Amino acid sequence: MRCRPGAGACIDSPGTFPYNDGMAASVLGRTLLAVVVLLAAGSVPALSGPAGRPPRPHLTDPGSAPTISRLLTQLHLSYEPGLSPQERDRDFLGKVSRAKQRLDLVRPVDLRHQALALLNARGDREPSWEYLRRQPWPQGGGKVGVTLSVPVWVPSKARRVVTYAGFEKKWQTVAQGLPRPSGFVWFAANLADINHKAAYRAEQIHFEINSRFAPLAALLLEYIFREGWYEPAKRVPLMVVRGGEDTYAASAYSGPVTADCLSFPDDHGASLQAVVVPCAFASLADLYHGRHSAGSNHRLGLALDLNDFNFRGVNDGAPNPISKSLRQYDRDAMHRLDARNLPAWVFRAAKWLGLRLPQEWVYYGYHTDWQHLDVGTK
Repeated sequence: MRCRPGAGACIDSPGTFPYNDGMAASVLGRTLLAVVVLLAAGSVPALSGPAGRPPRPHLTDPGSAPTISRLLTQLHLSYEPGLSPQERDRDFLGKVSRAKQRLDLVRPVDLRHQALALLNARGDREPSWEYLRRQPWPQGGGKVGVTLSVPVWVPSKARRVVTYAGFEKKWQTVAQGLPRPSGFVWFAANLADINHKAAYRAEQIHFEINSRFAPLAALLLEYIFREGWYEPAKRVPLMVVRGGEDTYAASAYSGPVTADCLSFPDDHGASLQAVVVPCAFASLADLYHGRHSAGSNHRLGLALDLNDFNFRGVNDGAPNPISKSLRQYDRDAMHRLDARNLPAWVFRAAKWLGLRLPQEWVYYGYHTDWQHLDVGTK
């Protein structure tokens, strides 16, 4: 049930789409065929996934880091028909182990130490992605900064929004000056469309990242996408992925937009009673922007912000990332209310990768940055 704005009525957790464990898949050559079974709630793709080939992670400019580009192709996850959840997990963990071996990496936090060492070797300066991304790794390792393209699910009516980046103290300066394009995000205005997983389409999203972190980031994001390929109920619409940056924003010249957001009774409790609020923005820059502190792993290209939005005028407005409420710990319930909220299994996969989870550190004042994953600091 979806509430009318201002009515004060509550929104129930929308149901997930049915999935039949017993559905069988067939293979014709190398093409995956979706087996359509008529269920009470409608027609749903089988466990083997949609027809056609899935999009794959890759560098938009393979020449920027040739060794990493080749490694990405060797780490593609399997899409064999009929893979069980356990088989998919084993495939993911095996590719993670191979990636760390090829990168000669014991812990992801070692990447932070490597990046800081490269900065310190070139003089004492404030860490900046705009500077670091242009530097070469020693011994022919390619550039530090690359643009990674990964597969994502997006709502049926979602549209691309170009983002811009710079070394600026205010995001408004980037939004108005548009220093350089740095990838793109996706925009969808309607919560009903966002929660309608059966209508999602497979797309790509581009963002900048530290080249040595790219294989791990690609594996995590492809894992999230692949789960939705096999099980539509597990699709997560990754509409924003932020990696390496100092300050970023969409254009201030996009014109006004309105987007649905949830608002709760308070900013600290566990209640899941929510109303849908249409939030108005002067431009898309008001919704998509951010600036990172000097100590942030984003400035080293070693962090991911997944579905980071800037909604305002709402209480604990999901999916805003910074929160001190108890409800945010019920990740699956929050995901059912608004699919842009990351479910619990995404955090489990990130931990398998060795990343630091939002629950493992305090942002400030007992707040948690629920959309932020990184390599850690120690």
